[in-house]
Amino acid sequence: MSDEPSPDNPNASTEAAAPEVWHRVHPLTPILESLGVLVGIFVAAAYGLQNFFQSAVEDLASGRSVNLTFAEWLGAHPLVILAVVGGIILVLLLTALFSWLAWRVMGYRVDAEAIYYRRGLLSKKLRKARLDRVQSIDLQQKLLPRLLGMAELVFDVAGGTDSNISLKYLSKKRAEELRDELLSAVRSRRQGHTRTEATPGIPGSASSASGPVGDGSVGSEVAADGAAADLGADSSGVTGPADGASGPGGQSGTDLSVPERGGDSLGVRLTKRLGTLADEVSEEAESSLGDLLAPYNLNPRVGDEGEIIRVPVHRVVVSSLLKAETLVSVAVVIIVVITAIVLLAFGIKEAFFPILVGVLPGVFMAFSVFRKNLDNANFVVRLGENGLAVNHGLFSTSRKVIPLDRIQAVALHQPLLWRWAGWWEAQFNIASDGGKTESNLLLPVGDIDQALLMVGLSLPDPQLPEGIGADTLVRSAMYDRKSADPNAAAAEELFHPQPRSSRLVDPFVWKRRAYALTDSMLVLRLGILDRRVDFVPHVRVQSLRYYQGPLMRALNLGSVAVHSTAGPITPLVKHQSMDGAKRFFNEHAERTRIARQTFDAAAKSAHTNRTQTLEEDEG
Repeated sequence: MSDEPSPDNPNASTEAAAPEVWHRVHPLTPILESLGVLVGIFVAAAYGLQNFFQSAVEDLASGRSVNLTFAEWLGAHPLVILAVVGGIILVLLLTALFSWLAWRVMGYRVDAEAIYYRRGLLSKKLRKARLDRVQSIDLQQKLLPRLLGMAELVFDVAGGTDSNISLKYLSKKRAEELRDELLSAVRSRRQGHTRTEATPGIPGSASSASGPVGDGSVGSEVAADGAAADLGADSSGVTGPADGASGPGGQSGTDLSVPERGGDSLGVRLTKRLGTLADEVSEEAESSLGDLLAPYNLNPRVGDEGEIIRVPVHRVVVSSLLKAETLVSVAVVIIVVITAIVLLAFGIKEAFFPILVGVLPGVFMAFSVFRKNLDNANFVVRLGENGLAVNHGLFSTSRKVIPLDRIQAVALHQPLLWRWAGWWEAQFNIASDGGKTESNLLLPVGDIDQALLMVGLSLPDPQLPEGIGADTLVRSAMYDRKSADPNAAAAEELFHPQPRSSRLVDPFVWKRRAYALTDSMLVLRLGILDRRVDFVPHVRVQSLRYYQGPLMRALNLGSVAVHSTAGPITPLVKHQSMDGAKRFFNEHAERTRIARQTFDAAAKSAHTNRTQTLEEDEG
């Protein structure tokens, strides 16, 4: 693009001559980033002290005197101690000097097109994130930066996690101000593209028809846009474009200029109805939310600043204690302690103290598992102008936005020990997220109504037959024949169970595992001890893969993998009859192709009509 002045751009030369203004990050940033080295030194020293302590305990237990030869040698050579102390001071001074020099070259710059982040004293690095490619801007505070009043801005950029930028660290106030400024700039850039582009670059669907799975095929695959793939034994994935990763002109976020579409999630439709939500959400937001979620038989409340869900800390603590990984870690510690006590009772003193010392890593492991779950404490979900705004964290805090128009699949999960409380966990796959499972949470733990609320906001209208509500279908998927819903029997008829012959390969789950198809999504019911339900909208399917191993072929069974984007959800229609699996493969490939074509056609038509209207107004 030329920087010469023109009638269309009279300020081009002024903009080109504008100086580059770089802003420095917080002075403590280099020190915080080098804490890993200091922690490593501390761990190494602690390990040495643990070995010394363990040897001393063993000597005392066996009646021997503790070996203090090294300590006596140090006492006889005081200059060695002074040299060690002097060396430590020198290392600290050199670290402080290096940190100061590193801070001098670190900085960020923002212009109308992008944000730039530079760093590196010996090896220079410059990262750039175009504002029209920014998906979300998250504000994160780990424990120590939080105590120091500092925060980190994480820019999720279309193109995967390698494209992301992490701006460390700013004062919390400056980070919040910069985040608001950049979000406003991102919205302005998207609106500008929406006004000027007549033919948006929406990933469309191929016009070729999908080839059916032949009777003699062992494995085959087809992309979701309908293009036929080669047939072969257990062929590898062919993934189509991830919807939502880019919108018009490569943009992301909810395009308010496009009218509501059948493939939109209910949350996206709510955003389009209300436009930009104010800090104080009006009664109109609550009314519209209740109207859209009517199929789920919910009466959601919208609190201050759009708050719709708040998970109390005690619920997160109890639920984390009831998770399998926490229980296993605690059980290992208890078994080791009991073993040490039994050995002491039998007079084997030499093994008692070493075992107690050796149990410390198990205690740390149990604590780390528990602490990881505590990261979801104070989990608050609010309706935001770009999606669901999520805040969570007890020691370290994080603020992020989940763009509802980029969610590709949703799953509900209930561990065995959560059943007494009726709690569920909600996860999602999202386009261009890179499969970061630790952050793919819609709800860490919640009751049935909260789970239905998150499912409803993240998925399109299920478009069910008359007389069956969305809540009835979801409850049947969650509780199968144990559902207490009055219309559960009618909803159960929508599910296709596994054939009886699959009991040889799935002896415990074959009666529960099933799939259901609505006009807008695929619903998978999985698990018997840990219950699980997967939801995949037809318009979000990337590709399909039919496969059949030797044992499955002997039992006349087949499976179909429904490919989504990277994440914790891997939808799989498993161990159906061979004819049923092939029929599902062919029919679902056509169903997803038509859904995507309809979804894209609505967006293209809306942008074309809007462009024509703007041209007529300008004319």
